[in-house]
Amino acid sequence: MNDFIFSNSLAFLGNKLSRSIGISLLISANLITLTIKASYAETCTTFPVIGGEETEVTKTVSQPSFPIPIRGPFGVDVNNNWNTDFSVIPLKKYKRYVIIFTPKTEGEYKVRGYLKYNDNTSDEIYNENTSYSEGQVVEIKGVPQGDNIPVQVNLFVGDPVSIGKIYTVSAKGCL
Repeated sequence: MNDFIFSNSLAFLGNKLSRSIGISLLISANLITLTIKASYAETCTTFPVIGGEETEVTKTVSQPSFPIPIRGPFGVDVNNNWNTDFSVIPLKKYKRYVIIFTPKTEGEYKVRGYLKYNDNTSDEIYNENTSYSEGQVVEIKGVPQGDNIPVQVNLFVGDPVSIGKIYTVSAKGCL
C-alpha cells in the first residue's frame, strides 16, 4: 500500500514538475521575444518650439496684418502666424523627422512641412491643400537628403483657406 501511495505521489510530482518546467520555458521564450522586440524600438526626441520652451503649440491661423509703421519707401512687411519652427535639439542626425499636425477645426487647410538647414536651404517634406477632420492626427515624415543635418523643422499653415482654423503641432526626431 505504501509503495502504491509513493509511486502515485512520484507520478503526481513528476507531472507537476513537467508542467512547471513547461510553463517556465514558455514564459522565458516570451520574455526573450519581448526583449528582442524592445531592442528594435524607436527612440524619439521631441523638439522645442523656437521662442519658447514648449514642445507643442496650439494656434489659430491669423489673417495677415501690416506692421506699424510700414517699413521701406514702398515695401510692405506682412505679419502672420503661419509658420511654426522647432529647433533640432540636440543637433544630431536622426533617421527621420516627424511633424504631428492635429486639426482642432474641421475643414480645408493649406499645410506645408520643411526641414531647414544651416546654409539657408530647406527640403519640402509635405505640401497639401486638403480637408481634415477635427482631431485627425497627421504624421508628416521627412528624411534629410545626403549628409545634411536639419537645424529646424518647420510647419507652415496658411493661405486664405486656413484663416480662422485651429490646430496643434509638435515635432520630433527619431533614431
